Amino acid sequence: MKLMKSLLVAVLALIAGVATAQTPKKPSAPGKKPPQKAAQQYGCTSYMKAPAVTAAFDTSSGRGLADPYYLWDNGAVLRVKFLSGSSEMKFKVLSYAKEWEQFANVRFEFVESGDADIRVNLDNKGGHNSVIGQLATGVPQDVKTMNLDTTDFKTYESMHGTVMHEFGHALGLLHEHYSPLAGIPWNKELVYKELGQSQGWDKLTVDVNLFQQYSLTYTQGTSYDRKSIMHYPVLARWTTNGYSVPWNNYLSDGDKSLISALYPKGGARSTEKPRFFITDFTSMNFKESADKGGLLIYPSFRIKTQGAEGQVYFTVFFYDENGNPLMDNNDKYNISNVVATYKSFKFQAGKILTANKAAPDDFEMFIPYSELPVTPGTKIKMVFRAILVDGEELKWFFNSTPVNFSLKK
Repeated sequence: MKLMKSLLVAVLALIAGVATAQTPKKPSAPGKKPPQKAAQQYGCTSYMKAPAVTAAFDTSSGRGLADPYYLWDNGAVLRVKFLSGSSEMKFKVLSYAKEWEQFANVRFEFVESGDADIRVNLDNKGGHNSVIGQLATGVPQDVKTMNLDTTDFKTYESMHGTVMHEFGHALGLLHEHYSPLAGIPWNKELVYKELGQSQGWDKLTVDVNLFQQYSLTYTQGTSYDRKSIMHYPVLARWTTNGYSVPWNNYLSDGDKSLISALYPKGGARSTEKPRFFITDFTSMNFKESADKGGLLIYPSFRIKTQGAEGQVYFTVFFYDENGNPLMDNNDKYNISNVVATYKSFKFQAGKILTANKAAPDDFEMFIPYSELPVTPGTKIKMVFRAILVDGEELKWFFNSTPVNFSLKK
């Protein structure tokens, strides 16, 4: 129990760190009003919260930042479906994205119907963002996994850079300026001020988009690549020594080296991490049990295990009707004092397992009435989450929509 607590204590911070996507706007100079339109929008909102615990240094080849827990299988054929957009725009996007195929052992295949791994929304709002790597498998099929704001596609360079950047995220790449090797001397107060004025970002959003750092394991090597397609532009006035990074709209040599190492054409990856993904999450049924004195919960899903063996915690967190966590200090049914229940399993790679599919009650979770600090009739919510634990690494990989209910007992 103590080990589980020490590993999962960061779950709430991790989940809270995934901020709401906002439409980026290009920053304006101090004292000036933000421009109404920008030649190229600043940044994107495709990010994951940095791991709360670091692991051992990884000296694998390549440059840049990638999340090895969210990569697709090497040699994968990724089905891409557009949810909107003109035929001309779709053709351009896919033709640019396929440039990654020159260096990675993956292939993008356009489909017009059926299930798709990557679902692209093209519109004139919403900014640019993408789900990171194979986390897209946990997104319902009728929901986009990538958004491209076509108001930014005024030049070949801006469109090419944006498409390559977002499809880099879709392959599992992270923002390069998150590298612990970057050493960017940020003038943080000025950045907070300008991005607050120009984009409406609060301090937390700026921290997550610009200032967070991943552990060295995510560098995939020892180099920081300021020319990476995955690097945000850095304005000279945003640093204390005038350091700057321009718009990077083309793949760097480091990008090519990194993606070739992650998806090698000549054989298998040199190292594999556990890569577990929830698919076909259809429901989370529940019932009250007088005999057991509590709530019985039956989430229905499939889990696909890849890469290497790993430990998974299936959890259910509880909230009030306004989304505030229910708090308790019981050691058994809380995580960081938030009311929750969980089950843990160690899975080998290469399996597809189901919960409450073959039978409606073959995977049961339970929490006693005594651990839910609410009175009968109170409206509460519960959320199912799946969390991978690999040594000191803790990776969130599924988050359900809330289920609303009221306890009768």
